[in-house]
Amino acid sequence: MADIPSDILDQMERFCAYQERCANDVRRKLTSFHLSEDQEKAIVESLKENGFLDEERFVEAFVRSKVKSAWGKRKIRSALWAKRIPDSLIQRYLDVVPEDSLREQLRKAIEKWLRTHPGALDNSTKRSRLIRHLVSKGYELDEILQEL
Repeated sequence: MADIPSDILDQMERFCAYQERCANDVRRKLTSFHLSEDQEKAIVESLKENGFLDEERFVEAFVRSKVKSAWGKRKIRSALWAKRIPDSLIQRYLDVVPEDSLREQLRKAIEKWLRTHPGALDNSTKRSRLIRHLVSKGYELDEILQEL
């Protein structure tokens, strides 16, 4: 096993203790230390063994926070995929999210948009802007059209 610099390991433990991180975030941070590949792997393994790094815990916290931020499932899936989280893990935690919660967040997003854009549902251009806005937040088109 590679020799792990203790100061860097301490920094990475604090980095992971501050908020939930995924292994990809840690590896990205480790590149700034110019370590060997073996040292990076050893640090990631040490963090996992000591409970500082847990992919499942990260995905659960990420999904929960993004649902509260009114992100749709598509945007959450895409963000997790960009962090190299396995599809099976993403799907497991997205399946746990109650559909009622997502619908409520969609309704709130529509109401918020309509407050700042009065008469949007009467104007086809403004309506299509609203739809594009909601699609960019990760909601499915059929869900959006049902709510409108």
